[in-house]
Amino acid sequence: MAAGPIGAVLIAVTLTSLARTRIGGKRSLDLVGAVTGTVGPAGLVYGVMRSADHGWTSGPVVGPVVAGLLLLVVFILVEARFAGRPMVPLRLFRIRGVAVGNGMLLLFGGISIAMWYFTSLFLQNVLGFSALGAGLGQTPAAVAFMLVARWAATLLPRTGVRPLVLAGSACFLAGFGWLSLAHAGSGYLTGVLGPTLLVAAGIGLTFPTLMAAATADAPEGDAGTIGGLAQTAGQVGGSIGLAVLATAAGTTAAAGADSPAALAAGYDLVFLIAAGLGLAIALVSSLLPRRRRR
Repeated sequence: MAAGPIGAVLIAVTLTSLARTRIGGKRSLDLVGAVTGTVGPAGLVYGVMRSADHGWTSGPVVGPVVAGLLLLVVFILVEARFAGRPMVPLRLFRIRGVAVGNGMLLLFGGISIAMWYFTSLFLQNVLGFSALGAGLGQTPAAVAFMLVARWAATLLPRTGVRPLVLAGSACFLAGFGWLSLAHAGSGYLTGVLGPTLLVAAGIGLTFPTLMAAATADAPEGDAGTIGGLAQTAGQVGGSIGLAVLATAAGTTAAAGADSPAALAAGYDLVFLIAAGLGLAIALVSSLLPRRRRR
C-alpha cells in the first residue's frame, strides 16, 4: 500500500531533477525506428514459436516471420537514410568489435537459454525433480558461473578476448556434448551436474569477454548506444534461440508424446545444437584482433 505514495514522490523528484539537468535543444524521436526495431524481432520470434504446432510452411508461421523480416528491412532503411537522429546509427557496425561482438552475443543468447531453461526442464520432466529440486540442482552451476566470470574479468586485460572465447567454446562443446548423452536412466551427478559445471564455466569465460569485445572500441559519445546494443543482442539471441530450440525439442519429442524417453531425445537435440552454437562463436571470434586493449 505504501508503494503508491513512494512512487509518486520518486516521479516528482525525477521530473524536477531532469528539468534542472536538461541541456541542448529538443531531440527528435526516431519513432519509426523504435516501432520497426521492436515489432520486427517480435514478429520473427512469434512465427518461429508457432512452427512446432503448425509447420514451417503454414500461414500462421510464414506470415509473422515474413512480416518481421520486412519490418527489420524497413528499420535498417530508416536508420540508414531517413532518421535525422537514428536510434541505432548504422555507422557503429563499421567498428569491427561492435559488429563481431554483437554477432557472438546473438549466438551466446541461444547457449544461455539451452543451459538454464532446458536443463531445468530435463531435470523436471525426465529425471522427475520438483521445480524446487531443479533449482537447487542448478545451484552448483550458478556458483561456478559467478566464480569463473570474476576470474575471467581479471584475466581479460592480460590475455585479450580470443583466448578466453576459445576456452569458453571448448567448455561448451565438451559440456553440451556430454549433456546430449543424458537419458531417462541417467543419474544427476554424472548425467547433469558434471556437464552443467563445464557449460557454466564456459558461460563465465565468455559472457564478460563478449561484452568487452562488443564495447571495447566504442567512441566516447556512443558508449551508451553500443552498450545498449550489446545487451539487446544477448536478449534477442535468447528469444530467437528459445523459439528455435523449443521447436526442435517439441518436434523431436512429438512421436513419443510426453514419455520421459521422448522428452529426453528432444532435449538432447537442443544440447547438440547448443554445442554447435559454441563452435560458431569460436569461428566468429577469429574475425577479432588477437588482443584487445583494456
